[in-house]
Amino acid sequence: MWASHAPTGYECPFCDLASGRFQSPGNLCAPGDIIYSDSLVLAFIASHGFEPQPGHVLVVPRDHYELLYELPDDVASRIMTVTRDMAIAIKKAWTPDGISTRQHNEPAGSQHVWHYHQHVLPRWHDDGFYFTPKRPIVPPSVRARKAAELRAAL
Repeated sequence: MWASHAPTGYECPFCDLASGRFQSPGNLCAPGDIIYSDSLVLAFIASHGFEPQPGHVLVVPRDHYELLYELPDDVASRIMTVTRDMAIAIKKAWTPDGISTRQHNEPAGSQHVWHYHQHVLPRWHDDGFYFTPKRPIVPPSVRARKAAELRAAL
């Protein structure tokens, strides 16, 4: 139902990791990155880090789903549970000041690996990451209209 954004011949690094074969020469994932694995999901240290501390966790479905819109309910539920568990592990292991989670869909949503993945990031006061100035308050009439549009789409 949803168009794929993966280029022709795309070799999915997360499917390669999930398979345990590591056949894709361009895959930056390594066996030692894996933190947790079950029949539905994997959690592993990301190959790219964010300062001030390198290392954050990616939680991915074991099967290939490109977008949030495609996830079956059991997989989506498991991803959220494992995301929570990884956040707790990060707090215990590295004692950051906080945790952020984020997930991107499609090019306009900043997705660049064409396999669904949830980021779980340790955060520190004044780390400068993810800073967004406060936005103006949306008037109640606009919020009500937007809510009605989404209720109709459901």
